[in-house]
Amino acid sequence: MNKHAKIDKPKQLNLKDAETYELAAELAALQGDTLSGAVKTALRETLEREKHGLSKGERLKRMLEIAHRYARRAGPARMTAEEAIGYDENGLPT
Repeated sequence: MNKHAKIDKPKQLNLKDAETYELAAELAALQGDTLSGAVKTALRETLEREKHGLSKGERLKRMLEIAHRYARRAGPARMTAEEAIGYDENGLPT
C-alpha cells in the first residue's frame, strides 16, 4: 500500500496473534479505553516518535552532551569517590 494513500472508510483490523490482543486489551484497560482507541493511541504515539525521534546513537550523543554541560557547571569534585558513595577507604559506611 502506498504510504500516502488515503483510506476512504474504516477497515477491519483482525488481531490473530494472542499476545498482541492481550497487550492491546491490557493497554485499553489501563487507559480506560476501547481496544480500537488503545491501538489508535499507541500507533499515533509510535508514529510521532518515529517521525521526530532520534536514533539510538543520536540519543546517546545528546545525553553525553547534557552530562558534559552539567559536569562543567558543577565544577571540580569536592569529595572523593568513596565519600560520594558513602564509604571510607576501608569500605566501611561513613
